[in-house]
Amino acid sequence: MDGAGDDGRVLDGERRADADAIRDLAVAYAHAVDDRDWTRFEALFVSDAAIDYTASGGIAGRPSEVAAWMPGALSVFTWCLHSISTHEIRFSGPDAAEGRVHVCNRNGTVWEGESELIDINGLYLDEYVRVGDHWRFRARREQIHSVTGGRFADLVRSISTLSSST
Repeated sequence: MDGAGDDGRVLDGERRADADAIRDLAVAYAHAVDDRDWTRFEALFVSDAAIDYTASGGIAGRPSEVAAWMPGALSVFTWCLHSISTHEIRFSGPDAAEGRVHVCNRNGTVWEGESELIDINGLYLDEYVRVGDHWRFRARREQIHSVTGGRFADLVRSISTLSSST
């Protein structure tokens, strides 16, 4: 994302409300995944949105496809905790924006008889669109920077595309 000329610019009241709604959307995503609420997850996206989890060995697809895939993909985890921060949002039109947000995804699993923690850290690279009085994801792509943990983390690292760019 470029746009350094917009850094620190005071947003008017409507744009501030838009930015808050987009941040709320990102928080809702984290809770939907952690709660394994796939109906809520799918509703956060426009129906033709592009979701790309291939960097962590997952799939790319539309929200309905990814929502159907997620229960099996996350079944290896006993719990998930997505923490997001440092959310940057750039408006590209009255009803469109792009963003990136840091994610630390901590998961619990039992792998080969041992309890493990696995931390997956990176960025979500997003496109947002206003639909009526809501903001929704038009696209979300995961970019992985590190995977730490035990033997299961070794497996995830072997199928992940780790990125050194931000």
